[in-house]
Order: sequence, then C-alpha cells, then structure tokens
Amino acid sequence: MFAIERIRIIKNYLQKEKKVSVAKLSELLNVTEVTIRRDLEKLEAEGFLQRTHGGAILNSEPQEEVYEEQIDQYLTERQEIADTVFHLVSDNDMIMITEGLTNVQIARRLSEKNNLTVITNDLRVALEFKNSPSNNLILLGGDLNEYAVYGQLAINNLQYFSFNQLFVEVDAINRQTGLMASSISKASLIQKAIHSAEKTSVICLAKYFGEKSLYRIGNIEIADKIITNSTLDDSYKDYLFGLNIKLYTSVDIYED
Repeated sequence: MFAIERIRIIKNYLQKEKKVSVAKLSELLNVTEVTIRRDLEKLEAEGFLQRTHGGAILNSEPQEEVYEEQIDQYLTERQEIADTVFHLVSDNDMIMITEGLTNVQIARRLSEKNNLTVITNDLRVALEFKNSPSNNLILLGGDLNEYAVYGQLAINNLQYFSFNQLFVEVDAINRQTGLMASSISKASLIQKAIHSAEKTSVICLAKYFGEKSLYRIGNIEIADKIITNSTLDDSYKDYLFGLNIKLYTSVDIYED
C-alpha cells in the first residue's frame, strides 16, 4: 500500500473515532509500527493530529481548513502530487508557486523545507508558510480575485524576480491546444512567470488531460517537467515521452 493511501485511511479513521493507537493502525494497514509512527509524524507536522504515547488524537484546532479538505473530492490526488514535488525541491531553492488547490497542498508539504524563497500570487499558498519561519515568503501585489492577485501590477512585479523552479497549476492539458487556463488573468501571469524561471514544472490532475479550458497558455513544450497523479492514461505518457518532457506520475517510491 502506498503512503498516500495509508494517510487517507488514517485521516478517515481519526475523523470518525477521534483517537487511535499505533498498534491498531499497524494491524489495520498491515504495516510495521515504525511505518505508522512515520505517517503520524507527517500528519502532526500538517497540524491534523497530536501524537500521544502509543497513538494519536485528532487535532482540536479550528475546523474550517479540515472542512475545505473534506469537500475536495480530489484531495488524495493533490496530496499525491505534493509528495512528489517535495522530493523535487531542495533546501535553499528559490521558487514560485502560482494559484491552485493542488499548489496549496504542494505549499503545505514544502513548508517543511528550510531556507526556501517562495514567491506566490495565491493567498492560501502564502498562509501555508505562516508557521515556517525558516523560509522566506514573498506575496505579489495586484488586484485580488477571490484567493489570488492578478492584473498588470502583479505582472509588472514579476520582472524583479528570478527563480530556480516555477510550479504552475493549469486547468487543462490538450494535445491540440497545449496548456490551458480558466481565465485570461491566470494565463497572462503564467506566461510572464515562465520568462523569470530557470525551469518550469506544470501541475495538472490526470483527469484534466485531454480536456479544454477557455484560455491558451502555450505549447506543452513550455514545460520542463509535468507532474500529475498516478492515474494518468498511458497514451499521454507515451505522448509526453515522445516530446522529451520529464513526466512524474506521483507513484510513491519513497516510503514503505
């Protein structure tokens, strides 16, 4: 069983029972207690639970964030992608993370890193680093549109930055139309950000491959890497291989 699946089961169990023992989870998931303790450490770092002697209890902090995650039917897939990105970013990197629900999960995982410089236009991404003083967070200025800033001011601000890696979450990837976004503001900001990045990683859920959105960002070849979840259709794997684009499908090879 992949770690991402264990995490999902542990979360569901705790939301129902409020507390659990390491021994119970070890028996339930058929893995060692050492593996369970490592999973609980990860969930404690996320603020989801508090570890106790021999087990864990559900965190009693405000539930607004938990509620948002419960109604996100693709949370598991987003966390799977976030776990992959965690292994592609090193301490001391300078990165930009654009708006998106998957990118919020990526930011949550990356807040565990040290001495990152993170530029973003997403308020939710920024908040993931609020308790991570070892990292430097820069929030772009601009016109606030729900959870993110856009507009000419945000685009103008990008000219002052240069970063190692850019993580852009797109709304669709299509063989004919390339990378696509749901708004012209989002497409324009991503186009500008690409010019400031040494490497561009495109984030997209597997279900949106082959779909279309309203605004075109550019050709698929813009991406140095494409990162998605493990249910991507084999035909798209072959297609991206033919374009010589590095593809990460988030199969968990890092943990038991």
